[in-house]
Amino acid sequence: MPARDDGAPPSPFDGLSRWARILGQVVAPTTLATALLFYFGWAHLYWFFNYFGIDATVLGPSTTDYLMRSVDALFIPLIVIAAVCLAVMWGHTALPDRWRSWPRTRRQTGALVGIGILLLLNGLSRLVVITVFNRGLCVAPMSVIVGILLIWYVIVLRRRRRWERDPTAPRRSEAANIAEWAVMFVLIAMSLFWIATDYSVAVGQTRARQLAAEMPVQPGVVLFSEKDLQLSSSEIRTTECSNSLGAESAYRFRYDGLILLIEIGGHYVLLPRTWRRGADTAIVIPQDDVGTLRFEFASSAGYRPPPAC
Repeated sequence: MPARDDGAPPSPFDGLSRWARILGQVVAPTTLATALLFYFGWAHLYWFFNYFGIDATVLGPSTTDYLMRSVDALFIPLIVIAAVCLAVMWGHTALPDRWRSWPRTRRQTGALVGIGILLLLNGLSRLVVITVFNRGLCVAPMSVIVGILLIWYVIVLRRRRRWERDPTAPRRSEAANIAEWAVMFVLIAMSLFWIATDYSVAVGQTRARQLAAEMPVQPGVVLFSEKDLQLSSSEIRTTECSNSLGAESAYRFRYDGLILLIEIGGHYVLLPRTWRRGADTAIVIPQDDVGTLRFEFASSAGYRPPPAC
């Protein structure tokens, strides 16, 4: 059914409020936000541990672990997106009328539409092939978003000019407006999701590289264990402990040359201080099933443990 003609020019946001209500009835906003935070935290954790050669799924991170990591993954994207949206809204209002009515000629309109189509195709092409134009971080989803907005902007101007020529012409139906916003929402929302995912992966890997670079100055860990953990790496020194009377100690084995990467999901993740990617392995020790463990932390990178326990 055509929208009511009340003498006002057609709004570019006709159908948006109706679409938002429909979406809110289908998906609970809180549930959706929690699921997205969980996913971005998962991407961050997975690629963080992947850098050290660990499959994060074996660590059993909790929901809290994922949600806390999502803050690191989404902090900058949310700020950037919010700042860009404000800049667009305020900037458009501040522009002179002659600039806001651009493009004026068919050639300018065609150029704007052509740029939008090229950007849209460049972004979508990343789904099937990687090229020099869509390879960069977040380049493909940003191309999709900018391309869609450019084409939509031209369409809004054309609809307004058509109304100025004939204000009595029938307006588009509410169903058509809702369908248009639904398609735009899917494309833009999935592109934003794509951006956040790429950024989460990049942040996870960046944090891992930073930690690996700082390992020489990280506090060292001396691990005492009730049982032999069979840590046979050449960088790890193993000492069998006994007390001064020759009897066995409560902690029979000591391991030096380690740093504690993280404790997560009931596991300790340790690395040799001289760990090198692709050459050394990470050590995952469950908190249970290995007997009693004791950690001693040395704050100085130059710490040298005593020769005996």
